[in-house]
Amino acid sequence: MVNSPGSKAGFLADEKNYQDWRRSRLDSRPASAQDILVEIDGLLDPTPQQVKAINSLIKTCNMAVYRCHDSFADRSAVKVFSSHFGLTRLDHHLCTHADGVSELSVANKGRKTIYVPYSNRSLSWHTDGYYNEKSQQVNAVVLHCVQAAGSGGENALLDPEIIYILLRDADPRYIGALEHPHCMTIPANRMAEGGIRPSVSGPVFSYDVDGNIHMRYSARRKNIQWREDTLTQEALDLLSEILGDPQGPAIRYCLQAGEGLISNNVLHNRTAFTDGPSGNRLLYRARFFDRIKTS
Repeated sequence: MVNSPGSKAGFLADEKNYQDWRRSRLDSRPASAQDILVEIDGLLDPTPQQVKAINSLIKTCNMAVYRCHDSFADRSAVKVFSSHFGLTRLDHHLCTHADGVSELSVANKGRKTIYVPYSNRSLSWHTDGYYNEKSQQVNAVVLHCVQAAGSGGENALLDPEIIYILLRDADPRYIGALEHPHCMTIPANRMAEGGIRPSVSGPVFSYDVDGNIHMRYSARRKNIQWREDTLTQEALDLLSEILGDPQGPAIRYCLQAGEGLISNNVLHNRTAFTDGPSGNRLLYRARFFDRIKTS
């Protein structure tokens, strides 16, 4: 596989390097969830070959779905599994347990504030932690299903690098607009505990020291302030068109009990769901400041 360019300048200035990388990414793009599915023994003891198979998918499309033969799962097991991929620095955000892992299920209606991930409502397209400061950027996410919904709860998944390519193909200036440090602003917000989360501004596309693309995005119409210029709006309109296309490049999959998603924080959404008679939908989610180590 051709490695991604080593810096933002590599993408913008070295056209041959970019075209080689672009071709490699498009050639290896998965067509369905079956193309990214790996069978593993269990969260606690994936074999070296199973870890290698997952890493191979991460290298080519930034995500993999795994299916456990051993159904045992708790929050500590999710952390053990994640450690096989160099994921140790957890994002201890507002809704996690003390161990840094959160439980996604329909919250008690008596709670003062119920955020959408803890309800049975649909979730629009986003990357996790889009409201975090740069110093707490979420680079990887592990999502493990303990109990599936009775109906619904399907995810759509899309590698941000494919979005980058499609936008750049349409107009390279769109990338520049979405790299602007004040492209996307999350206004200050009073939290349930009474504190204030300060406003956070940043780009949609940014790059680490190895040239890996990070995407910060939410399709929410409320509480998002976008930079008001023509190119930014055109880029966002095209992005919305791509994400809204039922024949577009997204992969759709509904995680079942014992299955999970490990990714470098890919774009995703979720359909609304209804809990079944056998129990409420429950997923463990661990968000990491680390990026998945594939070598």
